Amino acid sequence: MTQRKLLRGLVPLAVGGLLLAGCSAGTTPGDDGETFVYPSWMWEEGDVGVWHKQRMAEFEAAHKGVKVQATQIGAGDFENQINTQISAGQFPDLMPAFTGMMPSLIANDLLAPLDECFAGTDLPDRVLPSISVAEKDGKTYGAPLTMSPQGLIYNSELMKQAGIDEVPTTADELYSASKAIFETTGKFGYAYATDNADVQQHYINSLQWMLGYGGDWSSEDGSITADDPRNVEALKAYLSFYEDGLTPKGLNADEIRTLFAEGGAAFIIDGPWAITQVQSDNAELYPSVGYAPPPTPGHTAVTGGAFWVIPAGSKNYDLACDYLKINLGEDVQREWLEGLLQIPGTNVKPSPAFIEKNPWVNEMAIVAAKYPGGLGYAPPGHRLEAAAFRQTAVDSLIGVFSGSTSVEDALKEAQKNLTAEFGG
Repeated sequence: MTQRKLLRGLVPLAVGGLLLAGCSAGTTPGDDGETFVYPSWMWEEGDVGVWHKQRMAEFEAAHKGVKVQATQIGAGDFENQINTQISAGQFPDLMPAFTGMMPSLIANDLLAPLDECFAGTDLPDRVLPSISVAEKDGKTYGAPLTMSPQGLIYNSELMKQAGIDEVPTTADELYSASKAIFETTGKFGYAYATDNADVQQHYINSLQWMLGYGGDWSSEDGSITADDPRNVEALKAYLSFYEDGLTPKGLNADEIRTLFAEGGAAFIIDGPWAITQVQSDNAELYPSVGYAPPPTPGHTAVTGGAFWVIPAGSKNYDLACDYLKINLGEDVQREWLEGLLQIPGTNVKPSPAFIEKNPWVNEMAIVAAKYPGGLGYAPPGHRLEAAAFRQTAVDSLIGVFSGSTSVEDALKEAQKNLTAEFGG
């Protein structure tokens, strides 16, 4: 692969991100002491943000005179802004990185190894096997933050109102249930994001269905497989909800989660963060919410997640290491699981009382073990170019939602464009 193509996965086409020092939200560094730069998309994410701010308080209490610059960057903009900033020589001291960002960051030598940080601790024994994504040539460049499979999240109360007794296990059952719920209650059935501005979510949505039907956008040898008949079948099933008015139009992922949390839709395919939002925003609905494998033939669950990393250009490696140890402490990792309903990056045994109150967590563990796929939303064979690849793929899909092109023609166009730009 040429250096130009290698860097395309790192440097966005539009250099419009703000410098870290200029987009701070949350704690602002004072005039005295040392500044510790820590951008994240999670600082303002409800209870998840509260958890992170508690860890920040612990860190600052343990390091008098050090002030954390807690920079909030939206999840949809995070990868492009961080890539832009690092390319300009603006290095955070510590940051999260989406799983799909890891190959480019590691390949370009932009991360500091964590082996020295982990030495003498029990962390190597406690972290999830997904740490392998962050390993290269015997060194470890990231610590798992969370790894969560995206399954079918359902509202059993809306199902009951429509006379639906069983959770859908096939695409046809999901369609029939969605139609019955819409006709009976006036609420949406299966809801998903269709905001064209959210490229990553569009790609994730397509991946949920393509993988579930045995397809994908590409294969490990780099060949492009966009127009595979299995993908055509998958996206036709996916699109039918949109065409028949069973899913809302034009909403982004956050709006879809809010719609579900407010009881406005019966089904979404998403991760545990969507259930967390129900718990915090609409506690009365929470007992009626469940989790099941995606209702596609293969039940493949696209698995998102993230890592904590220390950039190679960090001026405060030792401080970042101390911060990592706070975030990965056994007690606070259990709080991440039981308090936030998020899958932590280390092995944590939940309490019996927690499982009794949150039985869906056991279902998620089963899905995570049996049906993981699409780790980090990165295209096989093109992981170093993931962001640009996703953009090209989604550009070809947008016409499907406007009704200007068919699924077959859109995937033929994607096949042509992806092959021309990325080979295969």
